[in-house]
Amino acid sequence: MNSDNRYLYPELKIGIIMPAFNEEKNITLTLSHMPNNITKYLDIIVIDDGSTDNTSKIAASYGVILIKHHKNKGYGAAVNTGLKFCKKKNYDIVIILDADFQHHPKFIPKFIEPILNDGVDFVIANRFKYYYDYTILKKLCIKIICAFYRFFLRKKVSDPTNGYRALSSKVVKYLELESKYSISQEMLIKVLPRFNYKEIDIKLYKRRYGSSFISIKIYFFKIIFMLIKYYLFPKLSRFTNRYISPNIRRTVGIHVLNT
Repeated sequence: MNSDNRYLYPELKIGIIMPAFNEEKNITLTLSHMPNNITKYLDIIVIDDGSTDNTSKIAASYGVILIKHHKNKGYGAAVNTGLKFCKKKNYDIVIILDADFQHHPKFIPKFIEPILNDGVDFVIANRFKYYYDYTILKKLCIKIICAFYRFFLRKKVSDPTNGYRALSSKVVKYLELESKYSISQEMLIKVLPRFNYKEIDIKLYKRRYGSSFISIKIYFFKIIFMLIKYYLFPKLSRFTNRYISPNIRRTVGIHVLNT
């Protein structure tokens, strides 16, 4: 019997980026539930973002590719480190999922299928088809962000803060990201206008241990700043570059709008 028959996509080269910060209790659950029938060319890349617990030790025991930040740089920096690694490795598809077991690895094939069969290059999860308990403030923030994408980009995104995503090799090669905190939104702003994408429904699980380090209030204001920086500033910059002379722009300081 051909051993390749055990794999869903035997020749596909897949990289899984898993940012982790002090997730020693949760990362075991995530790694132990990783499907072993996806492809024979599967790399799990754990980015330990300056953890002070046993996250790295536990991750290493599962035979992952471990990349360590010597200090905590933020979720965005961890994802970016993973993307740069994957760009060098030329994976066919890159999956991003959290180490806290809220993103169940069993859904990974659902992210792969649209890229292989539906002509899309970017897949993002949507948790809201299923019941999900979240605060009124978080619900309001997400609705405001959704409204931004619909109004300015003419794109429907149901769950823009969900970090469970899949990227084709074309997207990975294209992306140049710099955000340390709101990288999820920077990615959407840069990907959605240029690539076909698809949303898939998944169930988001509650954290078994610990709590998120993300403050929704801080996150929301950082996202607003990021939307201004990566969407409004470039548009204003292109306008000033076209209609205002360089001397005047230097005089009034408009050049600072360049991003």
